[in-house]
Amino acid sequence: MKASSVRICLTPEKEFYLIGYGNRYESRRQPAKGVHDDIYAICSLIEVDNQQLYIFNADYIEFEEASCNEIKAMLAQKYQLNPDLIFFSATHDHHSVMSYHKHWSTGIFDQQYYDSFVEKVEAGYLQCVKELQESEAYYGSGQCLGYYGSRIYYGEEADNEVILVEFRNAEQKTVAALCNWATHSTVLDPENDLLTADLAGAVRNKLAAGIGVYPAMIVGAAGDCSNRAYRQGTDYDELERCAQGCAQQILKIEVNQKLDLHFESCSTVTYHVQYKINDEREYLNAYREKYSLQLAAAQDAQARKLALDNIAQIDRKLQMQDVDLTLYSTIVKCKDLEIVSSPGELGSELGISIKRQSPAKCCLIFGYTNGYYSYILQPRLYQDSARAIGSKYRKEDVLGYMNVIEANL
Repeated sequence: MKASSVRICLTPEKEFYLIGYGNRYESRRQPAKGVHDDIYAICSLIEVDNQQLYIFNADYIEFEEASCNEIKAMLAQKYQLNPDLIFFSATHDHHSVMSYHKHWSTGIFDQQYYDSFVEKVEAGYLQCVKELQESEAYYGSGQCLGYYGSRIYYGEEADNEVILVEFRNAEQKTVAALCNWATHSTVLDPENDLLTADLAGAVRNKLAAGIGVYPAMIVGAAGDCSNRAYRQGTDYDELERCAQGCAQQILKIEVNQKLDLHFESCSTVTYHVQYKINDEREYLNAYREKYSLQLAAAQDAQARKLALDNIAQIDRKLQMQDVDLTLYSTIVKCKDLEIVSSPGELGSELGISIKRQSPAKCCLIFGYTNGYYSYILQPRLYQDSARAIGSKYRKEDVLGYMNVIEANL
């Protein structure tokens, strides 16, 4: 097998808007004030039995499905790639640039920036091809504790497992690496008005010093996980504290288990969701009233933010007439390594279940990948979480989607 990776800067060169948190904050309604730290894409190319898996892991909040499909088609035509083996993975950065996104509710789409983004996807692939080296794959896993966990049930863990996969050349130098973790990269306050890669980027920089290469920060099933219950602030000092603590624990993981990689299959499975919202309006309005009372009683900025978030989730669903969409998941099997992608914000219990059901020695969950289909959360959260109650999916939809994925592992 062969592997390589390159890092490409995605920071815009002219005026831009930040993305994330909708239109509730002035920091998103006005142009950004500047750049705190650059945002990047980590481009990784893994070649197994002449099959190339190209991963474009970027400090973006999400990728639009239509854009992913257009770029995949271009790469497939020009370079004979299998489009199902091209992954656009977002770190879910809520303080990233908006310019590439064609349908965001705030900011201004920038065609020039978008064209540059597409060029960088292609340039990253071509540079990876040039730098491909014969490699062996190793992995290790551990827990990252004390800095993030459930953002619904404070004090509970979510999916706190971190999996590191390193691809090493003949000199045992790491030429590409994947860090599969499962938390929102949201340390900073929504009113932050500077571009930053936030937690994922800060941790990545610290991991690079120990690993020898910048790892792709692959966010797994993080829909119900963040540092909300652990944060001691929402500024850049807190970001440094969290990044340092997370990186120290991740770098203690022993990446010494060799993976025997042979390409077996790649398939995309689908699950159709269709129902009308009208039958749920009374139920939704009751929750909206509950969260409105919480907003009225909020004593600090954090409590107010949470109440506003909850109301926004319910309002978004109340504005729908019906739901008619198709969820999908790409599953790549390479003997000891299995990759399972989802365009949604999977709940932690769902990611844990997929990893347990996988027959592979190492299973990676790629959330926020090849599109964005919002929160797909475990059924038990529908009693307590506005993210679940206000999501596009009923409990039975979540279970149906999971059944399709796990039947094809």
